[in-house]
Amino acid sequence: MNEQQGAFCRILDLIEDAGCMRHVILVGSWAEFVYRESGLIEGFAPNIRTLDVDFLIRNLRKPTPAANLSTMARERGYLVESDILNGTTRLFDTTGLEVEFLIGKVGAGIEPALKTNVGVTAQTLRHMNILSGNSIELPCFEHMVRVPLPEAYAVHKMVINSQRRGKREKDRRAVLQIWPYLDKKRVSVVMAGLTRKENARVKEFMAANDLELDE
Repeated sequence: MNEQQGAFCRILDLIEDAGCMRHVILVGSWAEFVYRESGLIEGFAPNIRTLDVDFLIRNLRKPTPAANLSTMARERGYLVESDILNGTTRLFDTTGLEVEFLIGKVGAGIEPALKTNVGVTAQTLRHMNILSGNSIELPCFEHMVRVPLPEAYAVHKMVINSQRRGKREKDRRAVLQIWPYLDKKRVSVVMAGLTRKENARVKEFMAANDLELDE
């Protein structure tokens, strides 16, 4: 286990010990690490180069009673900051690993961030239901970690790719790397749950990158 992986393991310990593991989904690049460690995708070998760890909070009002994740993080030596613009909570450890929290934006969704019962303030983002509605628990470092199904992970990245600005190319490469290992029928099932606009974005991405569902 290298330093970065060790820091990630400690983050999982923190989430578990705070009683929050069942209430979050690990999203972003570290989900790829869990796919590999759990053996879910045979032969898949992601190269994790990010210090960002993102957790999607499944329910604003869970757990009950509320957890104290931020307090526990401080007690364990993490730097806990609130973003000056929207108040979102970020955790930093001594290796530079940064943990952020997200939650799905619903309806008009004018709030940039929401306080949650996990004990953090999470950034609100659209399209997160693609991930939360298609997730699975997998073993990693002696924890059961909930992550998006790989097919939902890829579809979500295709939906948001045009909005990613500086991370657009990184996400494009991530989709292309995992695409050969995906169950294409399951990709179709995930796409069936998308809105018309989301579906159009996926099809546009696939056309631009020569991806086919009938491989």
